Amino acid sequence: MSQPRPQETASPAIDERLRKLCALIQAESITKKASWEPDFVLVSGAHSRYYCDTKKVTLSPEGAQLTGEIIFSLLDGEAQAVGGLILGAAFIATAVALVSSQHDRPIYAFTVRDEPKKHGTKEVVAQSYHPDGREILCSGRRVAIVDDVVTKGGSILKAVKEVEERQCEIVALIALVDRQEGGGEALLQRGLPYFSLFNADSDGNLTINADLGSPRIHRVHSK
Repeated sequence: MSQPRPQETASPAIDERLRKLCALIQAESITKKASWEPDFVLVSGAHSRYYCDTKKVTLSPEGAQLTGEIIFSLLDGEAQAVGGLILGAAFIATAVALVSSQHDRPIYAFTVRDEPKKHGTKEVVAQSYHPDGREILCSGRRVAIVDDVVTKGGSILKAVKEVEERQCEIVALIALVDRQEGGGEALLQRGLPYFSLFNADSDGNLTINADLGSPRIHRVHSK
């Protein structure tokens, strides 16, 4: 597994995209409970006073473009493939793949299913073709794993398992939103190159991850 190398800080253009995407997710993806309403119950089983549904943004034209541009800029020149656990990661990976094509530096997408298909090929991983004729997830392929929201880290670890079993090289784990409930720290403790774009406090208020400018974060090209 490669180690993140020092990179320059983000360009003003990328910083502006981060601010726009943060504001969009805050406005359109975060739903907060009133004081008298019961908590949301998350996939992890945890209770929360807010719910973050990034699909409302990543499925929108503006949100998809911003997501793709930001993550492509972080991965450009380093990752050959991008994907993660279905469903949220699929829209992120597709956005990155599309933007990479627009820049003529393709990053190919894949998604990992919760369980194998019950018909057809019965596949666990759905993946793009690759011009070299091999599967996207193959030995030595440089792969970035994405997720929409990290709480305890269980979902993203399912994708990590599938990627590692295929002997790919994991170059980055990226979440759009980290709920700061231990998942991110657990991933880092495993030695995984994880970071988020945005962090949420206990009330669901988002901030841009201050660590995005640190040497351990992949910033391959400042544009």
